[in-house]
Amino acid sequence: MTFGKFAYLCLAGFALTTTIPAAAQAQFEGAGEHAELDCDGGVARIEGASNVMTVTGRCSQVVIEGADNEVHVELASKGVIHIEGASNRVTWTTPDGSKPQLRVSGAGNRISAARGR
Repeated sequence: MTFGKFAYLCLAGFALTTTIPAAAQAQFEGAGEHAELDCDGGVARIEGASNVMTVTGRCSQVVIEGADNEVHVELASKGVIHIEGASNRVTWTTPDGSKPQLRVSGAGNRISAARGR
């Protein structure tokens, strides 16, 4: 066996046994539910209608797809709120009071800072 083949096999074995941690993600899908999610600093994804959700864990991003959801979310500094749908209500907090980035499509969505936090 040549050195080149030996080095290649060692690197291939390393690649097979090494895992790269994935970003945390919490997901919910439903209708008419009351639920809590912990995104653990990653992405929270909510799909459905008429849900009441509390999301903790200083999310880097919350994605809401649906209608008439009420979501209370704890975001990381400069986190992202992404909404596709209608009549969703989102209240947010950040640890430093920074405003989130907003990506919103749809009618009647309301986004505001949580009061008294």
